Amino acid sequence: MANDATNEEVREAPSGCPVKGVSYNKAATATSDDDAPRGFFSGLFKSNAKQTSSSQTCPVKGGGGATPASIEEALSRNRVISSIPRGSDASDQSSDDDTAKASAVPAHQPTNSSQWMYPSEQQFYNAMRKKGYNPPIESIPSVLKIHNAVNERSWLQVRKWEKQLHNNEDPKLAKFVGRPKDLSPKAFFNSRVLMTQEPFDRHDWYVEDQNGGEPRRYVIDFYEGKEKSGHLSQTNNEEGVKQDQTPQMMKPPSMYIDVRPALDTPGAAIDRIVMGMREALPGLTAAFDSYKRS
Repeated sequence: MANDATNEEVREAPSGCPVKGVSYNKAATATSDDDAPRGFFSGLFKSNAKQTSSSQTCPVKGGGGATPASIEEALSRNRVISSIPRGSDASDQSSDDDTAKASAVPAHQPTNSSQWMYPSEQQFYNAMRKKGYNPPIESIPSVLKIHNAVNERSWLQVRKWEKQLHNNEDPKLAKFVGRPKDLSPKAFFNSRVLMTQEPFDRHDWYVEDQNGGEPRRYVIDFYEGKEKSGHLSQTNNEEGVKQDQTPQMMKPPSMYIDVRPALDTPGAAIDRIVMGMREALPGLTAAFDSYKRS
């Protein structure tokens, strides 16, 4: 089991490290398929388990300055505003249903913001610990950036569906629900019948209907992609020499995101068919769109 660390495997913080009360557990950083928590964090850390298997560096760069009171305080409290607008449902606190409130507005979301906000490094770390992870502290900034980038990619896909099929140029996310343990019908069929891999996480995103109807639900499945040869974080400079852009211990994992409307209505099934035809026949689609605009 990943949490069965021996005394030899648990090391105190490196000499001179300013973070108080920090121990580095080698075994806890590597997750196995049997005991690792399931969800978005699992996919990120499973992809990088080999790179984070030894965590003996100080989490505070430079190791000097004021001494943080705890490991959490070594992380930034600054938050990033996403590009995802919040719908009216996300700001509605008039409901008496506490469960509905919790799903619409997570505790870390400010109620007066017009955009969804990503958690700070400190909030992200605390959330991971609550989910059963013991991540290396120095990986948190990199993992949080990946988390945010994946959400932005997912939103771009949702915007594509909304713009092309519903003429919604400015969609708004009303709420979202994480469902890592629930296989979508498509994922169930693919994994059980076609014997493909299961997604490591699933989200349901509810997009506000611009005409005042019920929010449209989108299912998002997150899959581990095939690791490419070489370092994904490398680029070439003008002389053609490869340069590392990110730390080796946390290179971006290869990931596939499957976004589509949930089959809650017959219209959602039609949307899937239409989008499939648009993607299969891009030339005819472009000509048709041009005709409609003229």
